[in-house]
Amino acid sequence: MEVYRTCLEKVLAGVPTTLSLTLWSVLLALLLGILLSFGVLSKWTPVRMLFSVLCSFLKGIPILIFLYVFHTAIDGIMGGIDHLFAFYTYDIRKPPTYIFAVFALALSYAPYMCDMITTALHTIPKGQWEACDAGGFTAWQKMTRIIIPQCVVIAIPNFGNHFVNLLKASSLACMVTIMEMMGEARNYATMSQRFLECYIVCAICYWVIFIVFEQAFRLLEKRAGRYLQPGVPIARRRRKLFHMTNTQEGIFEEVK
Repeated sequence: MEVYRTCLEKVLAGVPTTLSLTLWSVLLALLLGILLSFGVLSKWTPVRMLFSVLCSFLKGIPILIFLYVFHTAIDGIMGGIDHLFAFYTYDIRKPPTYIFAVFALALSYAPYMCDMITTALHTIPKGQWEACDAGGFTAWQKMTRIIIPQCVVIAIPNFGNHFVNLLKASSLACMVTIMEMMGEARNYATMSQRFLECYIVCAICYWVIFIVFEQAFRLLEKRAGRYLQPGVPIARRRRKLFHMTNTQEGIFEEVK
C-alpha cells in the first residue's frame, strides 16, 4: 500500500500541469479551428481547397510526431528569435518545452475544432439565415444573436469529446520531458521498479478527472439546450427559439 500511496502523491503533483496543458491547448486549438473554418467555408474555391488539404494534413500526422518535431526545433526557433530581437536572450539550458507542447497539441486538434464549427454552422436551417436578412439584421447581429448561440448549443457535445480526448492526449507530453501526470508516474515507476502499480494509479486518476469533466459538459449541454427538451413548456420554448425584433414600422416579427 505504501507504493500506491506514494505513487498517488506523485501523480497528483502532476495534475495542475496536465490541466493547464489541456486548457491552453484547447483554447489555442479552438482559435486555430475558427481561423481554419474561415478558409474551409470560403466562397473562393482555391482557398477552400487549400484549407481543406491543410486540415487533412494536420489530421494525418500523429500527435507524438508533432511533439517530437516541435521539441527538436526548439533550439533553432528560439535561437532565431534571440538573433532577431536584441531584448531577448535564449538560455539553452531552459528551453520552453511547455509552450511548444501546447502548440503541438493545439495544432493536432485544430482541424477537429474546425470540423466542429463547420458542422454546427451547416446544421442551422437556411431559412434562419434568409429570415435574418429579410428582417434587416446586420451581419454582426445575425451571427451574435441568432446563429452563434445555436451553434454553441450544437457544438457543446463535440467540444466536450475533444476536450477529454485532448486531456488524455496530454499524457504524451511526458515524451518531451514535461512532468505532467504520466511523466510523474513514469519517473516514480522507474525509480521504484513498480511499473504496474504506478500505471494503475495513474489510469485511475485519469479516469476520475475524465468523469468530472464528462459530467460537467453533460450538465452544460443540458443547461444550454434545456429549451429543446420535451418537458419544457411551449411558451418557454418559443421564447428561446424565436427572436422578437421591433421593426421600423413598429411591427414585431418572429424570426426563426
